[in-house]
Amino acid sequence: MIKTNFIIFVYLLCFALFPLRAEIIKKIEIVGNSRISDETIKVYGKVKEPNSNYSKDELDNILKDLYSTNFFENVSLEVRDKTLIIRLDEYPVVSQLLIIGEKSNKFKDGIKKIISMKEKSSFIENNLNNDINEIENFYSALGYNFSEVTAEIRKVDDKNFDLIYRIKRGELTKISQISFTGDKKIKDKRLRDIIASEEEKFWKVISRNSRFSENLMNLDKRLLVNYYKSIGYYDVEVNSTSAELEDNTKIKINYNINAGLRNYIDKI
Repeated sequence: MIKTNFIIFVYLLCFALFPLRAEIIKKIEIVGNSRISDETIKVYGKVKEPNSNYSKDELDNILKDLYSTNFFENVSLEVRDKTLIIRLDEYPVVSQLLIIGEKSNKFKDGIKKIISMKEKSSFIENNLNNDINEIENFYSALGYNFSEVTAEIRKVDDKNFDLIYRIKRGELTKISQISFTGDKKIKDKRLRDIIASEEEKFWKVISRNSRFSENLMNLDKRLLVNYYKSIGYYDVEVNSTSAELEDNTKIKINYNINAGLRNYIDKI
């Protein structure tokens, strides 16, 4: 038994000191690509010149690098007779991107910048829901909190799809009332001067800060916390920000504040 264990130990030690030799590749063969050239694939995959050694880790890195380009739906490698065979399935292409229902070219341009699938890029169906969410968040940040976004896919052929977004922007959600509750220590009038949000008034027709958005509420919260700390309330908490919807166009906002104890400098 002792002799057997010794033999196993010597074998493992030799394996650790003298690992298996890397595979010598004399030829590179790329199969399945039509849109992406062989040379581009070699560059993205960091494929070495023929007559080079390839370790298992290097082959794994070629797979990872090619997948990370988002050009290929499937990638596989095979080493046969000292030839590295790279088999690929390319994603189809977004032949045409259409945005229907939005009249503003400025908004259309903004949408095209934030979505991942653009004209002439790879069509990756798994990214579709993320792009829809990005568009909805784009409208929400502008005050359109009830926008509706749907996507349609029109197959041109096996390699080309048209992508169509249909958008109903909806109405702007305006802030009808802002209130402050809790142990706030500061008068409401002063707190309204601190925050960025504003109540809708007929004379504020050009003010964007009377439009409700989550981003604006989060900004208000930071502004309130910074103000309280600047006057000595270092333990202040804006415990919750709540919004009460009156209808699809008006909303009431409440900020609950716990100022805590005020700190004073006793001695310098």
